[in-house]
Amino acid sequence: MPLTLVYALRGRPAHVPPEYHDGDPATPTDSALPAPTLLSREVGLGPVAARSAAILRTAWCVIAPVVAYASGPVAAPSYWRDVLLAGAIAWGLIAAWTCWRGGQLPVWAVLGDTLVSVGLLIAMVRLLPTEFVGAAGSWVVGWAGVSILLAAWRLRAPLVWAVALVEIAAYLFGSRVAGIQAGSNEPLGLARPLEGTAQAAGVLLALAAIGLMLVHLVRLGATNASATIARRNITGRTDTVEQARLHDRGARRLLLHDTVLTTLTAIARGGLRGRADIVRARCTDDLEALSRDSESDEPLRTGRQLVAVAARQASYRGLRPYLADGAPDDVLPAEVTAAFAAASREALSNVEKHAGTTEVGIAARGTADALELTIHDRGRGFDPANAGSGGLGLSKSLTGRMAAVGGAAYVRSAIGRGTVVTLRWSLAEARLVRPGAQWEPAPSGVADPAPAPGEAEPGPLIEERVLADRFTRYGLLALAWIGHFWQALSLGLLITSWSEYRSGWAALSGWLVLFVVTLIQVALVTVQGKGRFPSDLIDRHAWWLTGLSVVAALAVLLDCTPAGLLTPANWPIGVLGWILSVFAVQRPRWFDLAWLSLALTTLSAVTIEWSGSGPAFAYALGVVFGAGIPQVGALVIVLQLRQHATDAAAALSEQHHLDAARAAREAVTADRKQRDAALNRDLFPLLRALANGSANPETPVVRRRCELAAAEVRALVDHDDLTTPIATLDAVAAVTRSARQRDVVPILHLGDGLDALSPDWQRTFTRLADRMLMEALPGEATFTVRGTPEEIAITFCFPTGTPAPVLEAVAVGTGNQLIPDRHIRVDVEPEMTSIAWLEVTWDTKTAA
Repeated sequence: MPLTLVYALRGRPAHVPPEYHDGDPATPTDSALPAPTLLSREVGLGPVAARSAAILRTAWCVIAPVVAYASGPVAAPSYWRDVLLAGAIAWGLIAAWTCWRGGQLPVWAVLGDTLVSVGLLIAMVRLLPTEFVGAAGSWVVGWAGVSILLAAWRLRAPLVWAVALVEIAAYLFGSRVAGIQAGSNEPLGLARPLEGTAQAAGVLLALAAIGLMLVHLVRLGATNASATIARRNITGRTDTVEQARLHDRGARRLLLHDTVLTTLTAIARGGLRGRADIVRARCTDDLEALSRDSESDEPLRTGRQLVAVAARQASYRGLRPYLADGAPDDVLPAEVTAAFAAASREALSNVEKHAGTTEVGIAARGTADALELTIHDRGRGFDPANAGSGGLGLSKSLTGRMAAVGGAAYVRSAIGRGTVVTLRWSLAEARLVRPGAQWEPAPSGVADPAPAPGEAEPGPLIEERVLADRFTRYGLLALAWIGHFWQALSLGLLITSWSEYRSGWAALSGWLVLFVVTLIQVALVTVQGKGRFPSDLIDRHAWWLTGLSVVAALAVLLDCTPAGLLTPANWPIGVLGWILSVFAVQRPRWFDLAWLSLALTTLSAVTIEWSGSGPAFAYALGVVFGAGIPQVGALVIVLQLRQHATDAAAALSEQHHLDAARAAREAVTADRKQRDAALNRDLFPLLRALANGSANPETPVVRRRCELAAAEVRALVDHDDLTTPIATLDAVAAVTRSARQRDVVPILHLGDGLDALSPDWQRTFTRLADRMLMEALPGEATFTVRGTPEEIAITFCFPTGTPAPVLEAVAVGTGNQLIPDRHIRVDVEPEMTSIAWLEVTWDTKTAA
């Protein structure tokens, strides 16, 4: 895939942390992408991270002053609290505004936010009350945690850990400063006991791990979706190319049949004798038709213009057209008018060849959305029940062409009563037959370019589903595993805070329930989500898992003592948030309702238990926000990526559509160049000579050249059934060319099953036929090829003056040269006179 999902996420280098590489050396760099990048700045991880950063930092800018001033006097009162807090809020608002407006998360914003957080950690003695200095739930630690998340979304992994360690060092330094000022007896003079200090440091490290895990899993989702879409689009591109090749082969086959084959046959049979002007005009028209790239090059025409085109084609065939009045002047789509023009040309050719009359009537009627074109003659007619069904005229050139555009062709005839051909198309019926086609003509008379044959309209729906699924699945993986990881860590908090519970067994039971819930979430996303859309599975189990989680978390919180509500004993606040964030991917209101219920319960319990203490309430508020904001940030990342999947899918679909169209055009051009090599070398010069008058169609020599050329074209047309390999058509072209050079009219019959044989038979057939034609006299030569998995047999029948024994020796010697490791058998009709009949057979069991 030339434009992978990795670049959909990246867009520009700043959109994905620079340590990411998709591992494919063939993947183009950004400089190789189209100048107007298909994926705008609004798509990708970079804008999502920037928006999330703006939301998180703005949230802390709002909550920080509330918590700071409601917590009571600080440990070291001075004007520095006002200065530091004002500076941090100003910085936070500027950084948030920059990220939101710029659509990117700049490195300088990440580093600047880290420096601000380091400063707040060092100066926390001047920002927090004495009892909250160094606490893991303080608003200073929560502010610093956001800067670590921003670093994880933008910097390399080693730098993220470095940021976390720098902030931990700043925290330890600030705690020591506060401890020295307070005369602390804790180890190293820290403001809090080692377990509380370790908890705060662990929170900062855990946030680094959370951020890195989230980004890593999002990248995995991008890589997975990229591979999935790549496989799908490789298949789609292959199908598009094959469809385009088959369409072009079919169109070229019909075009050769309807133009040069009928023209050359008419000249060879003397049907245009004495009409040199018609021959010149007709050959000129055939050359123009063959020189067009595709049928979509046909101009827009009205019904009146189509009647004029049919009248001109009739005159080219030596017919005298009679035109009826009433043809409409409404412009029809180019694809439709091309089908009418080609089908009417074939109908007129049939009149020329079979009707036995030179008079033909042409009439058209219709409206802006429908047209009916009628071609009728009073010739000898035919019995439709006995008409051959294997030819191209009726089945393909007439009914096939009209059916391809949603129309229809009807032929009514009876012996001695003439023939009526009716070509009909209407917009309403065409939309029923081909609902996805665009039939509206341009009002100005200039058509919009139609899609090349085989091309499909851009369809981002499947890409959107794949992208949304991969982003969702890996986002859910991140949220579920983070929640499970957080729940496992909370066991240590539960044990070390056992004295902070009224009944520790109730808290332990709640922990076990939440542990099982997180385990179920991980199982749903990791195991069952592989074969289906995981968000559907999560949504199916959300109601009872949510209720069970809320009940378990409330049980733990209600089991806490008043002091426990402000200590690590309140760990369910953080755990429940991660559990609910998984469900919030499908049901965000559930997250809001359940999490806010728990937060309000916690704050209410603190207010009641602490008799309305402002500092206790402020500290609890900081704890709640400190636990909830990382969860909200992670959830915003996942939801934003899902939202942007539509934009990315549309861009990727457009790119894949363009790639497939280009590949189809290149394949069609290569195929046509290969197929038409002989025509360009032999047929077109003859047509040009007839068109400019340098070749006289009245002379026997020119008529014989037309007969031989018609036989060559007929062989290609008859054997190109859209399943015949190109190599076989090359062999047919080579044999017919060799025959024509020896003034022999070739008649080829290829049996079924030859496409399953080794391609060697085509080369052997070409060379063997060329050698046997050296013994032929002018006339007709018949070649019949039959093949089975065991043997190949080629039968030759041609006029010759070479004795049978000599022909047999030539066939045996040539066969042994071409296939020396095979047993060659040659059967010759010994009593032949002027017509040779021989069959060459060889074994294919051990053929290469």
